Amino acid sequence: MDSNANPGKNFIEIMGQRRSFPRLEEPAPDKELLDNIFLSSLRVPDHMHLRPWRFLIIGGDDRNHLGDLFVKDCLQKDPNAGEETCESARKKALRAPLIVVGIAHYTDHPKVPEIEQALATGCVLNNIGLAIYSCGYGSVWRTGPYAVSSSVCEGLGLNSNEEILGFLYIGTPMKADRPMKAIKKDDFFKYWPAKV
Repeated sequence: MDSNANPGKNFIEIMGQRRSFPRLEEPAPDKELLDNIFLSSLRVPDHMHLRPWRFLIIGGDDRNHLGDLFVKDCLQKDPNAGEETCESARKKALRAPLIVVGIAHYTDHPKVPEIEQALATGCVLNNIGLAIYSCGYGSVWRTGPYAVSSSVCEGLGLNSNEEILGFLYIGTPMKADRPMKAIKKDDFFKYWPAKV
């Protein structure tokens, strides 16, 4: 079958195969591909066109600065943390060649609650991950304590109306054939009202 004959069907197949890859290595997608992905990823539901998001792209040696913030958070929580603990925190910024930090930038609006703005921002991050996968790379969306750490948020320059929704780690999967867990559609989708 011609791959261009039914792009919608091909898209659905790719979407159904997407999975997270926690082990990532070089290379990351090149700048031209990333620019195209980033631009396309912004086509999400966005009530009142608030564009309630911003994203930080951290790659190469700049990941060490993020690692420093992770160490700062570690020491803030436990001033007696040993070298091994701090080094483990630092290495978490080096788990992939590229990291995109998704930040919800909330705007006070009578028709658009913060939850809707957060969901729109999450949709952009999801689009990035899906596009990354469709281009033969891998990603994993991480949150955890660093997403709410005052040290990390301050170090990344977040304002009081902003929140980290996730760190999207991007690169080449170390194990590209990572198995998918089975999902049953009927466990989550039900027609309503129920027919008897």
